[in-house]
Amino acid sequence: MGKYLTISYICIIIFYNMNSILTFLHKHFHNSNPARTRNKYVLVFLVFGLWLAFFDKNRWISQWQLQRTIYKYEQEKEAIRQDMQQLHQEGNDLDHDMEKFGREEYLMTKNDEDLFIIAED
Repeated sequence: MGKYLTISYICIIIFYNMNSILTFLHKHFHNSNPARTRNKYVLVFLVFGLWLAFFDKNRWISQWQLQRTIYKYEQEKEAIRQDMQQLHQEGNDLDHDMEKFGREEYLMTKNDEDLFIIAED
C-alpha cells in the first residue's frame, strides 16, 4: 500500500511542476509575443514537439538513423540474395556439364587435344 502512495505523491509533484513550468512559459510568451502565439495550446504543442525532437528516447534523429541502417541492411540482403542465385545457377551448370566447366574454368584438356586460347579485347 505504501508503494502506491509514494507513486501517487511523485505523480502529483510531477504534474504540479509541469503546471508551474507551463504557467511560467505561458506568462512569459503572453507578455513578449504577438497575439497568435499567445495561445496556450500552441505553446504546449511547441514544447511537446521540441521534447520529441531532441529529448525523448525515440527522438526523430534516432529514428532517422535507424531507418537508414535498415535500408542499408536491406540493400546488403538483396546483394547476398543475388549472389546466392548466381552461385546456385553455377552449381546447377556444374552438375549438368562437369566436362564443360572443367574445360572453360580450369583449361583442362583430353590427352590427344591441343588447347588454343583466344583473347578478347
